Amino acid sequence: MAIVMISSMYQGGGDELALALSRKTGWPLIDREKLLEKARQSGIRVGRLEMSAIKKPRVSDKLAREKQLFVALETAALCEKAREGDLIYSGRAGHLLLPGVSHRLRVGLTVPHHVRIERTARALRLTPERAETYLLQLDEDTDRWIHYVHGGDGRDPDHFDVFFNLESLGLSNAAGILCEMAELPDFQPTPASRRLLGDHSLAARAKLRLARDENTQGADLQVQVSDGVITVTYPPQQSRISQYIPAALEGLPDCREIQCTMAETNILWVQERFAPVSGNFTQILRLAQRWGAAVELMRLIPAGDSAAAEDGEAKSADGFGRKDCRIDYDGGVEDDIPEGPADGGLARTEEKLVEMGRFGGRQTVCGGHDKILERVQGNGHYSLVVIGDMFLSKGQSTRTRRTRELAMSIRDRLKAPVITGDELKARFLFGKRQAITLAGFLALVILIYALVFTHQQSVLNFISGPIHQHIRWITSAAVVAFIPLIAYVYGTVTGLALKIINVD
Repeated sequence: MAIVMISSMYQGGGDELALALSRKTGWPLIDREKLLEKARQSGIRVGRLEMSAIKKPRVSDKLAREKQLFVALETAALCEKAREGDLIYSGRAGHLLLPGVSHRLRVGLTVPHHVRIERTARALRLTPERAETYLLQLDEDTDRWIHYVHGGDGRDPDHFDVFFNLESLGLSNAAGILCEMAELPDFQPTPASRRLLGDHSLAARAKLRLARDENTQGADLQVQVSDGVITVTYPPQQSRISQYIPAALEGLPDCREIQCTMAETNILWVQERFAPVSGNFTQILRLAQRWGAAVELMRLIPAGDSAAAEDGEAKSADGFGRKDCRIDYDGGVEDDIPEGPADGGLARTEEKLVEMGRFGGRQTVCGGHDKILERVQGNGHYSLVVIGDMFLSKGQSTRTRRTRELAMSIRDRLKAPVITGDELKARFLFGKRQAITLAGFLALVILIYALVFTHQQSVLNFISGPIHQHIRWITSAAVVAFIPLIAYVYGTVTGLALKIINVD
């Protein structure tokens, strides 16, 4: 069972290649137009969404929810067909859907620009000059749409598994290559990828249910799914809606449990192994309680981990290639006591967060840290991302360097504040080190003000007296140096004092 996602720009050959592949294999084909028509029939104003992306007006909350509903409908439709067997999808940005599912083959296409101009001119009966102008504007609008809806760059080569230039490669040969690639072990479904596909499907169907239920529609709800467990977070001002959420999701196929968490915002915690007794957990929990936030857990299984590959998969020493999780299926029966080492401590950490009312969902990412970037891109609205204990098999200097590189990559993708676990306490929490710093800077502030107020005449003489009359630049230089110094010292004191009363 393979999912082939073919993405191309207008007149880029995507629809033709998808049709050729469908004829060659007999696999069902879904294109973007079918999904758009289904969205329109569901009442989603796709035209208004497209205009909001292109014209850049002030995006209302209602339009933002409608955008999420559109993506959920796309995801639900694709998952429904993909769980039945092989599937081909042709569109603009299908490769950005179903993140993390390893048995999808993401195909990008390009053709020479002059070929696109010629095809556009014939299709729309335009002159070559007008066709070129039309294509340039359309490509720009398409890029805006993809970024608006999917939160990513539709042309980023990191999001494709294979890229074809159709200038000299025929459609039949390209389809044959894709047939062979789809049979490779790298693109075959595994228990983990099937489970993730099921989670995507369940999350999308849950979002659609909540959006269509009269008691929950219009609410600002975040939905996360892990192993059939639906976690719905809601803001405090909409707490009355929480009583309707279980009823709205009741009877949803494949749902094992429903958890509701009140949160003003989300904190994403990324780490390799979790423990509810660790220093990171204590600090993040304190911050979540202060902010009224839910904590979303994301575990990374490194590419070289022995548990990261399925039996029979080729392992490479350099860490390249697809890796997947080996997660034994339990038949829906859970152990009384979760096995901490087997899941990296996720279950016990989740249990503790649920007890505290701060759980915002969990997920496991297998392979390289690029998979983290793929899963978090556009996934939720985080007020903070904490990169905890990562790259544990490396030396201390390598761990520090690679953790900082990962933090910078996630910051660029999410446009959200990203810090490491080591920086968390220093920036947001008040501890022993902050107390020492506060005492030292407070003493310095008192000393500076005492010296100034007890030597006012000397200060005035220095600023406007004989010294100033003879060497004017010394006075100016002293004032320029003194003002930033006192501002920094005083600002440090007030900032630490506010941390004591939990004001950020």
